[in-house]
Amino acid sequence: MLLGLIYFVWTVFQNRALLFRPYDPVQAEKTYGQSQWQQSQNVAPDKARDEWAIQNKYTGWSDYVSENKNKVDVKKVSDQILASIGKKVVSDSFLYGYVGYKYVNGANPSLLNPEHPPLAKYLIGYSIRIFGNEHGIGIMVAILILLLVAVVSYEINGSLLLAGFALFVTSLFPLFTDQIINGPQLELYQLFFFLLVILFLLKWMKKKKMILCVGMGVSFGMLLSTKTLLPFFLLFSGWLVISLWKRWKELFIIFFTGALTFCLTYYVYFAQGGTLRTFLGLQKYIVTFYGNSSIPLLEFAGNYLRLIFTGYWKFWDTARTVSAYAEWNILWPLIFLIGMYMLKIQWTKKKYSHPLIWFVILYNLFVFIIPVFPRYLLLLFVPLIILL
Repeated sequence: MLLGLIYFVWTVFQNRALLFRPYDPVQAEKTYGQSQWQQSQNVAPDKARDEWAIQNKYTGWSDYVSENKNKVDVKKVSDQILASIGKKVVSDSFLYGYVGYKYVNGANPSLLNPEHPPLAKYLIGYSIRIFGNEHGIGIMVAILILLLVAVVSYEINGSLLLAGFALFVTSLFPLFTDQIINGPQLELYQLFFFLLVILFLLKWMKKKKMILCVGMGVSFGMLLSTKTLLPFFLLFSGWLVISLWKRWKELFIIFFTGALTFCLTYYVYFAQGGTLRTFLGLQKYIVTFYGNSSIPLLEFAGNYLRLIFTGYWKFWDTARTVSAYAEWNILWPLIFLIGMYMLKIQWTKKKYSHPLIWFVILYNLFVFIIPVFPRYLLLLFVPLIILL
């Protein structure tokens, strides 16, 4: 266990020049102002062309093409549009730092990067305020995640040896360390709150105390406030209903407390005049925003398996670019195959592993049908490591 923590600290030390570089809000403002896209979807060529067409009084790129395909070289225009924004794209990690800094200085979360809920970005912003950089709180959260991995493993297996092993493997796993080195990203905070939910759930299974359901609900609400609400609400709600089947009183407490906690993370929004009606409208806008992405989901079904077994994954741009993930190694397929094999063994031998097994099954189905970035698999691999 200690070895895993030491390795993590050593990783942070090796990357100290990047991780402890002071955040420059003036330069960040300049970079953001010059960026083509002031949102996290800034790398999608389809959206770039649509935005250009809308600025030129068309309803979208397809409208422009239909009206001009016999008048201009449409491909040349497309290439010019993409070339013009090539140097203006900002990364998600930059965006979350910029937006988080704005949030903690009073910005309304419905006006900046609204497609993701605000909690993780608030934490990134407070990291800048407290530590002078985007990574300070993230490093602390990563250490807490390692400890939670060990605690959850111990709750399931009752073995300090297995708990230490789970912590050590997590500290070695590239997806985890990449969250720190190339962060800040939202998935690290999502994993943290998920582990809190599963810990409270395991404690409740053993003690049946209602206060643990309240803790589960608060953690659930914070979990929902890290990434896009609707798909993850469906995923995590379905998981909790299955894990607590027919425990309707407990589920009511969890969902009520979770909804209240989620709304509280939008405190600034409501303090600046937002109402429940406009809040629901904001959530509808977010659903519409992603619904308009026009990504053919069937084309990308199962893309995550290619990433796990080969290190290559297909991006959902027009060219359908296949990229290699530099941090991939043989641990990926090994952990996945051994972990999936262990599901049956854990199910028959250890009843406290059932909620985590249900989550692994549901999350496999979830990432099977959505386009994925490599970092989306962090929430799959850490539970698998705990079940090894």
